Amino acid sequence: MIIRIEADAWRPDQRADHRSGSRLTPGQIVIWDRKPYRVVETRERDPFDWDDTVRDTWVDHGCPEPATWPYRPLVLVLRDVDQPEAKPLHLSGSASIMWRTLPEHYSVCRLCGELPPCQHVHNEKIAERAEEHFEKQMAIMPGSCHGCREPITSRQKFHRFDGPNLIRPDLGDGSAMFHLRGSCRHELQAYDKRWAAAVPGRRRGFYCEGHLSHHFDDSKTCTDVDCPSVDVEHRYQEWHWPRGQGKWTGCWCVSGDLTAQLERDFGTGEQR
Repeated sequence: MIIRIEADAWRPDQRADHRSGSRLTPGQIVIWDRKPYRVVETRERDPFDWDDTVRDTWVDHGCPEPATWPYRPLVLVLRDVDQPEAKPLHLSGSASIMWRTLPEHYSVCRLCGELPPCQHVHNEKIAERAEEHFEKQMAIMPGSCHGCREPITSRQKFHRFDGPNLIRPDLGDGSAMFHLRGSCRHELQAYDKRWAAAVPGRRRGFYCEGHLSHHFDDSKTCTDVDCPSVDVEHRYQEWHWPRGQGKWTGCWCVSGDLTAQLERDFGTGEQR
């Protein structure tokens, strides 16, 4: 399972293990709202008490065994570590939600008693990162790639986005430019997503929601009639090869006599 964390999202400075809600046990210390809480109880919710949204999702997943379904509802009862007599906190969520767990010996900020980084330090880091990001953007010169910040020459392939510049509005309309080389691809894709979202109904120019097929004769086709290009990133892709050598779809490109094609790609007697 991949846990994605935004750049400005809070995460503890000290080591914290990740454990799903279904694997938590009473007595463990978990982090909730930047504070340490001790697990009092984990309780499965009866399938008859599932709300309609959960039940619909369960049906969409093929009605698996409720007791082992990763997304079954779970009630987690927590109590503030420093206030053992306080009213417990009841949280409800999927059993697959990942929780950060702490050992019995953990660190706190000397001044405010919060888990480090405390809110003050965290906010300072966000401000520093924002300042660095601003300085990096202001370093973009007119006529330069907004990805690598290098000047774009007449011999280099590049793409210019029309409309306002979403990174440097002060450079004017149509000034956002990116190299089409691989090292600038990630920045181009990120800007393309922002550019499409800036105008309702605008389609991305370097991404397609369609299903792209790589045919055996090296041609490509997409199921989306409005596909910007078969050479851009697609949501789904598949490569067609003869039966027994990979993906088989019954496509026209893997029917008939493929001897000449196989010999051209792999040599006589060789198979993929």
